[in-house]
Amino acid sequence: MRKTLFLFTLSFMCQVLYAQFVPEVYAHRGCWLGSDVPENSIKAVEMAKRYGYSTIECDVHYTKDSVMVIMHDTWNMQRCLRLRVDNSPLPQPLALKDITFADLRANYVLASDHPAYREPVPTLEELLQACYTNGIVPLLHSDLPAAYAMAERLFHGKWIAFSGNDQLLQQTRQYSDCMILLHMDNVTADEAIARLKRIGGRCGMSTMDYKLQTADFCHALREAGFEIQSSIFPTPHDLRSTRNGATIALSDFSYMPNKQQRPSKTVTIRRQTLDAGTTLQREDTYREYGATVVKLTFQGEIELTVNGNRTYTLQRNTMGTDIVGARLYKGKPMMSIRAKTTTRLRKAMMMTYQF
Repeated sequence: MRKTLFLFTLSFMCQVLYAQFVPEVYAHRGCWLGSDVPENSIKAVEMAKRYGYSTIECDVHYTKDSVMVIMHDTWNMQRCLRLRVDNSPLPQPLALKDITFADLRANYVLASDHPAYREPVPTLEELLQACYTNGIVPLLHSDLPAAYAMAERLFHGKWIAFSGNDQLLQQTRQYSDCMILLHMDNVTADEAIARLKRIGGRCGMSTMDYKLQTADFCHALREAGFEIQSSIFPTPHDLRSTRNGATIALSDFSYMPNKQQRPSKTVTIRRQTLDAGTTLQREDTYREYGATVVKLTFQGEIELTVNGNRTYTLQRNTMGTDIVGARLYKGKPMMSIRAKTTTRLRKAMMMTYQF
């Protein structure tokens, strides 16, 4: 009887969470963690599986001898790379276009404080194979037609093309029914919809301009049947885009459980009226790999801090709900609610996850 009740409770919590619209979260440059797990690495793919992400974004570029590799900082790789011989910083700026693949593999590794994670820069083929093995959808941020063709051969439409090049994406649609995301800034909703219609099929827009994703803009695109990706929006604009209707969040830190994942612990605070300046705080035990999801139903104005490093000022004139999720690495899950005005709190749920 107790086991049945426990399973029912977990299922109910999941239904409660997903009764509220939340975007799907994609891991930007993979699920990199602190200074240990490098971005755009095979390990970042494996960590994405561990945390439950469905999709990872990666950057594809050519070396000097036209080998497709995964790297973001192509003009100056000092941030991402170390010398293989002694793990020391690069003595001078190094551009990917000026180095052959053989030299890249022989003399450099990805920067990491964890010796076991100091991998060579992966090729596109290696990363795609890691995604395939781990059940991860690759989102290729690239303008290379050859990269898209390689993804199509392995994933048969179950991948995502991401570019600001309309012509390239229209050509990609000729041979693949993959999801397509077109990067756009400084457009109206009508202009965005027109460009997406020319691509056709499953597609949507992505932007790094958080001012563009107003509620009216998001509503227009969703009504037209298109996806809306917020691309690495900083706190607190990530939550604003969710409120306004973004369907996908490409993020370095956001987390939202899939429908199979269950919290290891849930703390609930019910029906309180908070005077201005009142603070409610809850925390859980240390997690090496974890996440915190907070669901708040309130009326008033509050300052919400999640995991000690993500702070949002939230205001609601009528009773409403916000959901915030953040992944955690080597720390304690935490929720802090500080009322900025007299606030009616109907319910606050802090759900912690361990992976």
